[in-house]
Amino acid sequence: MNAKLKDIVEKCRKIKGFEIICALVIAVVAICVYFSVNAMTGKTKTTTSTNPQKQDGLVGEVKSILSSIEGVGECEVLITYKYGTEEIDVGSLNSTDNIQGVVVVAQGGQDIYTRIKITNALCTLLKIEANNIQIFEMK
Repeated sequence: MNAKLKDIVEKCRKIKGFEIICALVIAVVAICVYFSVNAMTGKTKTTTSTNPQKQDGLVGEVKSILSSIEGVGECEVLITYKYGTEEIDVGSLNSTDNIQGVVVVAQGGQDIYTRIKITNALCTLLKIEANNIQIFEMK
């Protein structure tokens, strides 16, 4: 049996481009394994909607509320969403469901009391944890 195996290996080595074919087969198998493992684990993905019309609703409301808090001043808000492997309508992202995190850039972002006010407001408005909120000072 060992001699037959050696004969097969020798015949394969004589094939022109055999190494390239083996490398391609290994790459295809690795890609298939990668995608099947991701599909089975249900890995979450992050998306942000950059369409101003889609985000104007919730983001606009949050900006309006935060800007009216004393000490905040002008601010910019970015909300990221998480979703599973299934496709969802981007328009449905304008709700408080599936919010992964919020970044706020505010003129009053350097003041600790203002940061606490912003964090408390976002936790209440968006029903998220404080560790999912980042606040920065606007330049």
